Amino acid sequence: MKRIFLQTALLLTVLCAGACSEELTETSKGETPLALTASQTEILLDERQYASAGLSLTWTTGTNYGTGNAIDYTLEIAPTEADYADGVTIEAGRRVYAQSYTVTELNDLLRGEFGAAAGVAAEYKARVTARVAADERTQQSEVRFTATPYEPVTETLYLIGDATATGWSVDAPEALKRSQPGLFTWTGNLKAGELKFITTQGEFLPSYNRDATADDAWTLVYRTSDDEPDEKFTIAEEGGYTLTVDLLNLTLGVETADVNTPPFSRIYFVSEANSWSFEPMTQDPVNPFIFRYGAEIGNGQFKFGTAEGSWENMYKTDVDNSDYTHTTVVFVSGFDPDNKWLLYADTPNKPYKIALDITPDAESMVMTEFTPYEQIWMIGDATPNGWSLDDATPLQKGEDDYTFTWTGTLASGELKFTCDCQSDWNGAWFMASEENKVFEAGSETICFVDKQLAENASVDRKWKVSAGNYTIVLNQLTETMTVTKN
Repeated sequence: MKRIFLQTALLLTVLCAGACSEELTETSKGETPLALTASQTEILLDERQYASAGLSLTWTTGTNYGTGNAIDYTLEIAPTEADYADGVTIEAGRRVYAQSYTVTELNDLLRGEFGAAAGVAAEYKARVTARVAADERTQQSEVRFTATPYEPVTETLYLIGDATATGWSVDAPEALKRSQPGLFTWTGNLKAGELKFITTQGEFLPSYNRDATADDAWTLVYRTSDDEPDEKFTIAEEGGYTLTVDLLNLTLGVETADVNTPPFSRIYFVSEANSWSFEPMTQDPVNPFIFRYGAEIGNGQFKFGTAEGSWENMYKTDVDNSDYTHTTVVFVSGFDPDNKWLLYADTPNKPYKIALDITPDAESMVMTEFTPYEQIWMIGDATPNGWSLDDATPLQKGEDDYTFTWTGTLASGELKFTCDCQSDWNGAWFMASEENKVFEAGSETICFVDKQLAENASVDRKWKVSAGNYTIVLNQLTETMTVTKN
């Protein structure tokens, strides 16, 4: 089947005969014959040069036979033994005299359109046809070239081994981040032990292993069969590491890394709804790589800054105007690309909660609409009614839907806050950022914990209270608490 790619489409509304005739008009092209030229005729494609020029097809203008009419160009490419009708057609249009491909683009064309085999040279032909407007005559020129494509390396790579947190399981491996063809990185904690890389989640093969025959201990080898040696890389000492895997050059770089310190200590929510002002987010007290923001947010675009007033070094998304539910995050060190999320709700200024994770190579953004709890209670032996869920001490609702207050006497002991008094203790809670955190005057960030989630099953962080009379103000949207000792 013939494939047609429209490079330029022009739709005209014919208003009068004069306008139509103007479209046909172009300066005289003289009598120069149409000639098609290939930048090279013997091409060996190499993925290591993926962004370099692969092939340029250029042509002369040809002639319009002195009519002064415009010339339209059509380029066709096909295997030499095939008909052009079974190849690729590019409607180049007018005043276009070249078609260029990078190494990657040409490789994709040959393999995707013509089924070319990797490592096998094959001959192709290209033909350009020139058609003069309002003239039945055509001109053609043809050129031939030989090209050898390659098998692209995988676009996904995973880490397995007893040096990793997930062990040798291929069902839940650690994913590496791809930055360009063949180049992957991963940063995190590793234990003393062994590791290797797989290309497909759930499959042990193919894999990239240690090449035991190489002088460099960090050289990779591609393994496709159980009959081949299954050599692994060894991590001698537990700690934080950054792994850089180059599949095109078969190298593994291993560097120590401070994985417990986030790359930025401040993050700002920057939105169109707030006139692009920089609103500070709250660093999670348990995981310092996560920054949170809770507010009533208006419609418009948004992104995240790392320094107040600076439009560089920002966290953005991968596609402009992505829906606010899109979780992909890209760190951009310069100004571009400037792809932002877009929030559009039928009712603007709804309450939302945002969690931005800036863990290197695992960045994500989760934004959800927030439905406030109608009541908040406190429970614990420091509270008036102790540990009874049936008789938990309620806080008083404030002036808005998010704020609750309480004033009274607390005994020495522990306390935490429940949002639903769920009888199995597995409901929604506000807890301290650390176990036995001192309950004292001042403002602090509190942690929302949904005990119904498996990862929160063992979380039970409470405040340690000294007896006294206190006023508590809790905001469930901003996840903050202010304590005053009366």
